[in-house]
Amino acid sequence: MSSIGNKNGFLNIVEGSASDILDKLKKQSSFGEHSILIYPDRYALREVYSRACKLALENNEAVIMLLHYETRNDVLTYLRELDIDVYNYEKKERSLLIIDSAKDYFGSAKDFLFYLKLMNTNASKRNKRGILVLTDVGFHYRISTQTWRGIDSLMEYEEVLPAKPDLNVRILCLYHVKDFDNLKQTGQKEYLLKLHYRRYKINEHNSISKY
Repeated sequence: MSSIGNKNGFLNIVEGSASDILDKLKKQSSFGEHSILIYPDRYALREVYSRACKLALENNEAVIMLLHYETRNDVLTYLRELDIDVYNYEKKERSLLIIDSAKDYFGSAKDFLFYLKLMNTNASKRNKRGILVLTDVGFHYRISTQTWRGIDSLMEYEEVLPAKPDLNVRILCLYHVKDFDNLKQTGQKEYLLKLHYRRYKINEHNSISKY
């Protein structure tokens, strides 16, 4: 695992394998943080969301998953492979919410933040330690085909969510490396990274997974 800074030695990105990053998230991640993870392919994405979800649920946290490149059925399959009792967490405890962003969308970033505040209050009433939010921002690029302003929408979304939100939540924004590389304007990538409290990147590996 390595930590990479920008030319001013000011912006750090922690790089490593999926298991390295998961271990780092387990040790570092705290409530009240909005972080970013750049991943190379679907294999890495699945490993991250399934194992992060399992750890959070076992830690008495609620989990919200808003994924773009995976359907709800995909997610259920990989959670069950880790022996997660999805029916119990979804239907009985109501501590797991899986949203297929290809079908559902919250609207504006402010709408999403308002929703998080409601969920935060609800989780507190149910004596949950907090909420893990896993959101794949690829849905903004789907929006771009409809409104021609996908990157603007992406930036608005990230700007509304503070790097240190005053909520008992851990937000992890998941970026496929190809989506991240769509940010081509000078300084755009660095600005996006600065909007996040922690920054992680999973290294490429011998995967043949393609979107």
